[in-house]
Amino acid sequence: MKAIMYHYIRRFDKEYPGFRFLDVDNFVRQLDYFQDRWGFLTKEEFLESIDTGVSRSGVVLTFDDGFKEHYDTVLPLLKERGLWGLFYIPTAHYTNEKKELLDVHRIHYLVSKYDSAMLLNEINHNIDSSMIEPERLRDRESELYLNQTNEDSVLQFKKLMNYYLKYEHKKPILDFLANKYLTEAQIYDKLYLTIEELQEIENHGNIVGAHTHNHKVLSRLNTVDQKEEIDNSFLFLNSFLNMDVKSFCYPYGTAATFNTDTIKILSDLKVHHAFMFTNTECGQTLHRYQIERIDCNRF
Repeated sequence: MKAIMYHYIRRFDKEYPGFRFLDVDNFVRQLDYFQDRWGFLTKEEFLESIDTGVSRSGVVLTFDDGFKEHYDTVLPLLKERGLWGLFYIPTAHYTNEKKELLDVHRIHYLVSKYDSAMLLNEINHNIDSSMIEPERLRDRESELYLNQTNEDSVLQFKKLMNYYLKYEHKKPILDFLANKYLTEAQIYDKLYLTIEELQEIENHGNIVGAHTHNHKVLSRLNTVDQKEEIDNSFLFLNSFLNMDVKSFCYPYGTAATFNTDTIKILSDLKVHHAFMFTNTECGQTLHRYQIERIDCNRF
């Protein structure tokens, strides 16, 4: 089984020239290629593979972060071809009346429009060693952004914000940068799926799953906070979706971003399966809470 991971699927926007995305035409070409080369698993075949633990030949499509283009662009193409997908939704922004982007997406928009060295210079004088997380992930730093090509300053900015800066300091700093450099409410309306769109995606035979509440690195959190992040995401989605299958996807997704506590929480919540990111196809044996995915840009 080859599980393909997608995020942004859109056209080039000159306002954000550094944005990392897959062009719509390339997405269509990928669908053609997958169909001709391997074919697609049905939803029933995928779920049966998870239950038996035996990988089957075929492609599964996954879409992270709940973007508007997953409704406007992806859903019509799936319907046209009789395909289905798994859509993973971080949920905290739905409960924020200010129309603030999630921090992970603030970072994407900032580094795609502005020089990351300038952004680092803006904030470095306000950061001291007490604001940096103890070196919990430094021994696995080589795994971070391994499959991305970033300028050094972009890489520094992403690592600082997503892995090293303590969460209580991260949001105020991103609040400052977003207020200064982004028109956040305008981006928000164009970026995220509405509740009605999520319902329609599910009604057309797709699986809508949880992607935590705030899209945090779960391995940076204690067990109580991990459970809250996961549980709150499922509770919110379950308030307006059927969610016949409880599906989950780890934010950022590499082996460094979750731990045995995370897996126990998923098991206790009776989550059916969870996707990670290895940039490899699934092995012959499937591990229910560690299903491998391949980045779409490999194709």
